[in-house]
Amino acid sequence: MYAKKFQMPTILAKAEALERRTPKGHPVLLELAPFIKNLMSGCNGEKKINYFLKQIPTQRFHIFHDLRLPYGDSYFQLDFVLLSPKVIILLDGKNHSGKLTIEQNQMTQEYQEKRLVYENPISQANRHKLLLNYFFAEHKIPQIPIESLVVISKSTTELSINPSYTEAQKKVCRASNLIEKIEVIYNRYNRDQIDNKMVNQIKKLLLKSHTPLEVDILSKFNMLTSEIIPGVQCPRCFLYPMSYKRNNWICSFCDFVSQDAYLQAIADYFLLIKSSFSNPEIRAFLLLASSRATSYILSLTKFPYSGATKGRIYYQPKDFL
Repeated sequence: MYAKKFQMPTILAKAEALERRTPKGHPVLLELAPFIKNLMSGCNGEKKINYFLKQIPTQRFHIFHDLRLPYGDSYFQLDFVLLSPKVIILLDGKNHSGKLTIEQNQMTQEYQEKRLVYENPISQANRHKLLLNYFFAEHKIPQIPIESLVVISKSTTELSINPSYTEAQKKVCRASNLIEKIEVIYNRYNRDQIDNKMVNQIKKLLLKSHTPLEVDILSKFNMLTSEIIPGVQCPRCFLYPMSYKRNNWICSFCDFVSQDAYLQAIADYFLLIKSSFSNPEIRAFLLLASSRATSYILSLTKFPYSGATKGRIYYQPKDFL
């Protein structure tokens, strides 16, 4: 059962929105492209892990994707948390290409004639386990066994683990072997450690404590709002802007007609600028000719709002993005 479903990371959605609305030839695109590629690689790896998790019996675990939990003055991030009365299993995904070599003090990647050095993923997984234990103790949650796995999600990755490094031999697996590994851990515990009431309490605590990372993507890449391309992008030819006429959005380049192309533009506004807007603000962004037309379009969205008609502020719905 999914307690927190798989979703594209917001920072990736923001980066893609910025790429869509950055003029061709802008120097920031040289930084943005590899940034998106790296985020997309991680997202695709987690998507593959999620594919296998969906094959586990639904009643066995409460599954959480991408939890960011507070502890002390900072936060720690967990790719996947599998919660059951018997055991909690943490999954840390790795989607590196080429050859990975895992040793006690490091992990190295050899790819396209480059050699990169990373933190040992077992050390990272063990740290996450400790932090989750500390987090539970802070919230008076009784001790429950916590196990961890490092999942290599890319099937073409060559994996080498030092034979003497027995902990890594046990805790590192490929995504295709994930269900088998989870089954072994689950069956290792022959009785429940906590009751269903405590399971639900932990579930609520994790969801309530989750604190998404807020990134101002424009500031990160030193972009100004004035540099962003305004208007509604054509879903067919991807050019800007579409014109609004008689409840339709019309592309002057390829003649494509849409009734809802403006929704992606509003999503881009939320991702790039802020999570609320007034009629004049979204009117300027969508390049609409009148406040009346803007009001009509906003009436179709049924977004939450506050204030009277003239000074009304519209807010981003929780699941809109």
